[in-house]
This record gives sequence, structure tokens and C-alpha cells, in this order.
Amino acid sequence: MDELKELDLAIFFSDAVEPPLKFDQQDKNLADYHDLENMPRVDFVVELDRDIYFIELKDTNRPDAADPGGATFMKKIASGKVEQSLAEKYLYTFFFRWAEGKLNKHIHYVCLITLEDPMVNILADDLAKTLRHLRTPSERWSRKPLASCQVHSLQSWKEAFPQWPVRRLSDAAMQ
Repeated sequence: MDELKELDLAIFFSDAVEPPLKFDQQDKNLADYHDLENMPRVDFVVELDRDIYFIELKDTNRPDAADPGGATFMKKIASGKVEQSLAEKYLYTFFFRWAEGKLNKHIHYVCLITLEDPMVNILADDLAKTLRHLRTPSERWSRKPLASCQVHSLQSWKEAFPQWPVRRLSDAAMQ
């Protein structure tokens, strides 16, 4: 199955060439479990023909959110804690997949944040600045460690990735 779930969101990856991984799997009994507990990591790793996507979801609008409307999350954005956390998740995931010998394609980091576009745009700019050195390679590097870094709202995700539909699980439960 090419649908992955994280809290109240599910994404269907129709064009994955390998089964997409729930990379932050915490259940030691499941195949997707990666054996370093408490290591920051992205939610999903999706491999296409020529690219690998590291995908992180932050769903402040889920029905059971402890911070309805994301006020606390907004304060974390303003303080720089969110972009630091997102950058750390990318770096640790990159290192883990590199150590596994699984990074032989262009790597894209995509975050889906369920906030309004203006806040998402601020976070996108901050994260791009934090990870800029990974997109501007040294003359000595034979490969870039990061081909692109994107942050999307639900609306901009639908426009950028129409082939990867997102659905809210609680909406299906209500029907």
C-alpha cells in the first residue's frame, strides 16, 4: 500500500518506485522501524525514479490538537524553534539514510504544515536560510546533499503535488 498516515493526515504516493517508508516509525515490531530511539527524523521517505523525498508533516489543525489553531506553534515559529527542529530532522534522516547506503538520487525536503500561507511562507524562508549551505555545494563535493527545500500549506501542497493527494482521516470517520 502506498498510503502513509501521520496522526490525522494520510498521503497516497501513487508514483513511488519503492514502498514509501514511515521513517519515524516507533513500533519496534514493524518493518519500517529504524533502530535508533529518539533520533529526530522526518515522517516519510518516498523514492521516485530519479528523486528521493524526505517529507515532514505538522498538523496544527487536527481535531485532537493540543494547541487548537496553532498559537503555541506560531510562537515556536517566531522563536526559530520550528525551523531548527525541521532542519535537525532533515540532517539526521540524511545521515541515517547515507549510513544505510540509500542516497543515490537527488534529495528533496518537503514539509506540509497545516497553517495559512503567510505563516507557511515565513517558515519556508527561515528553513531555506537554515539549510542554505546544503543547497550551495562546495567545489569539492561531487553531489549536493539537498536538491530542494519546500514548505507547503494544504492548498499549496495540492498545487505542487497533485499526484500525492492528502486526506484528513477524521473527515472519513465523520461520514
